[in-house]
Amino acid sequence: MKKAFCLLTTFIVLLCSACKNTETSSTATEAHQENTQVQEESPSVQNKLTYSNLDSNASTQEVRSLLTEAGIQPEHVDTVLSWVADYNDSMRDCPSFTLAGDFITVDEMSVDYGEYPPMSTQWFKHNNRNYHDVLCRIVAYELNQDNISIDNVIAEEDFDCWDDNTAWLYTDGDILFGREAVEGEHKAYVPFPLIDWHKDVQAQYFTLFNPIHITKQCSPQEMLQAIQEKWASQGISFKESPFSLITFWTQSGDRICASHAATLAETAFGYILFEKTNPEAPYMATKFSSTDEVKRYLYNMMNLDYTRYNEQMGTYAILQNNRLL
Repeated sequence: MKKAFCLLTTFIVLLCSACKNTETSSTATEAHQENTQVQEESPSVQNKLTYSNLDSNASTQEVRSLLTEAGIQPEHVDTVLSWVADYNDSMRDCPSFTLAGDFITVDEMSVDYGEYPPMSTQWFKHNNRNYHDVLCRIVAYELNQDNISIDNVIAEEDFDCWDDNTAWLYTDGDILFGREAVEGEHKAYVPFPLIDWHKDVQAQYFTLFNPIHITKQCSPQEMLQAIQEKWASQGISFKESPFSLITFWTQSGDRICASHAATLAETAFGYILFEKTNPEAPYMATKFSSTDEVKRYLYNMMNLDYTRYNEQMGTYAILQNNRLL
């Protein structure tokens, strides 16, 4: 039973963090070539990262100041920081990684937090929790919600979180609504207790992040066009401000999905990217001097999971609000 639980948790994490593309074909190499602008070496892009997992008071206060100075409402920032504190208190002894307290600089363009099963064991078993931690999209929406307007929300039955075989946002549903137990697989989940979204916020969230249908083997430009057209049809618009929603879109069959989401804020030194790196994986705040560095980092972090499971990423698009980053 324990083995089944770990396998199921690993599958769900992979599904919802989207480090998966279920279509494997010869076009993966072509898609990789179409996106090489993110990976190419540039004199302005350094092979170093300065980041923190906010496991110290100094880094927490610095990140709070940077996000609020960029215009994010303090109540949203404080809500997310309460999630960070809860996570770090629960996962500090996880054998997969060591949390960075103050900001540190490493000679890498990604941070490998290790395999998922030890994280799940630490979160659920050692802490005796019957709920998932929040994931990247929920954290990003909490911080960006005041900048996003949605005129035409979808009905609750259309949220892509109900079918355990096909739902891309299945774990999002676990977090927001809870889930009944499945014998031999997992116990019942209750909703994440530190989140309190009204039904209208939930509807806006799923309207924004629901997968979008498209032809198989689409190009990055076709992917962008499909996202913009779908969002326009639902009256989704973004305010221009010093902070923005970052989404990393990949293709899964005949759908494109927001595999990852983060918040990018302008600062005096350039930018800070704030994210939940994966379900049950750490929060991370990373400093950058240019958006080229941000794009390269995001590609490397996403590709880390693909290569871990011998997969190819295929076509992808990185958006800043509703345009390419």
